[in-house]
Amino acid sequence: MRNDSNLAINGGPKTKTTPYGVAKRFGESELQQLREALEQNTLFYGMGTQVKQACEKMKAYTGQPYVVPCSSGSAAVHLGLIACGIGPGDEVIVTPNTDSGSVIGIIEEGAVPVFCDCAENLQPTAASVAARITSHTRAVVVVHLAGYPAPMDEIDALCRARGIGVVEDCAQSWGTRLNGRLVGTWGTAGAYSTNDFKHISTGDGGFVALADETLYRRVSNYSDKHYDRLFTGEQRQAHHGMNYRMSELQGAVALAQLDKVDAITSRHHAIGLQLEEKLKGLRGARMISGLPGSYSSYWWSALLTDPAHLDGTRDELVKALQAEGINLSSYGGYDLIQRALFRDRIVRPWLEEPRNRYPFVQPDGRKYTYDYTQTPNHKRLIETAITISLGVGYTDQDVNETAAGIHKVFNAFYRS
Repeated sequence: MRNDSNLAINGGPKTKTTPYGVAKRFGESELQQLREALEQNTLFYGMGTQVKQACEKMKAYTGQPYVVPCSSGSAAVHLGLIACGIGPGDEVIVTPNTDSGSVIGIIEEGAVPVFCDCAENLQPTAASVAARITSHTRAVVVVHLAGYPAPMDEIDALCRARGIGVVEDCAQSWGTRLNGRLVGTWGTAGAYSTNDFKHISTGDGGFVALADETLYRRVSNYSDKHYDRLFTGEQRQAHHGMNYRMSELQGAVALAQLDKVDAITSRHHAIGLQLEEKLKGLRGARMISGLPGSYSSYWWSALLTDPAHLDGTRDELVKALQAEGINLSSYGGYDLIQRALFRDRIVRPWLEEPRNRYPFVQPDGRKYTYDYTQTPNHKRLIETAITISLGVGYTDQDVNETAAGIHKVFNAFYRS
């Protein structure tokens, strides 16, 4: 029998007594860089200096010798796939617990997303990737979800041995490291996002970090409609490419934000560790944990509930937790399998079949369907996990009250 008379959802006092702290994201440093950009009398990256300076800071940040700026994190992943050389008919392995930005570049190139399972820490494993490799596999997109690192040492070794490219999607993992090494520096390319829902923001934008000079030229040209602007200076469209250029305004804000990234991710890390410590011994659930040797930047986190020991559903728990004023929600928004694109496999509805189903139907007869057969851990997380929001502006009181509210609700729902 549930002992929940003291819960806020039933009229009891709320645990969270004050609003969560919110940090000011932009200030005088961003304004100064924007002034300098406007004073150039050009906002085009090829003629200005702000984007070039931001790329130099990204080189220093990542330790990679080459950086390509771009218009979004989705563009960065797409450009990483160009570095891997994917094309029509290739298969690209990726976990389904991600945003569509991790896969739209695959589809645009006529290649096919193939979903692999994730572990309890939300990340792919070398074993889950290996289980989905076929003779058509050309690349793997490793999404370092929520600021936790995937086991890149193992995945990179697996793929290198088979000649398979690796794109690291680091959109939510600024500052995240594994065994002291920054994510985004293991595979063929590291893709970073600076949209407004990441550790640092330029509104929209992204970067691709690379170690290979030849791939750098390929990716840089592709991002600029394949003008060879930075190399021969011929400025002619020799081959196909996209317009993924970063503007000088984005570059200006990136310059200021990159000066703050270490402080921001360090604060996220500290808040995440505080919450982990305070949720030890939680009855009926546990907070996900990083791999041994990991340094997580905790863009958000999750609770893994144990339904066998809880007198109520996950969604009932979430409602009770939200009534306490706790900033969390049911996990499940990161699920491409339920998106209409993968459920119906119609890419361009204005075309007639079978052209509207390409690349999910290939000219050689291959057809792809998407369900949870290959991703049982992912399915279980969707049904049972709870997402915990974390913010750089959180105070110690915010963390203490969040933990107290979680303990309060789970103690009420716990069934021994």
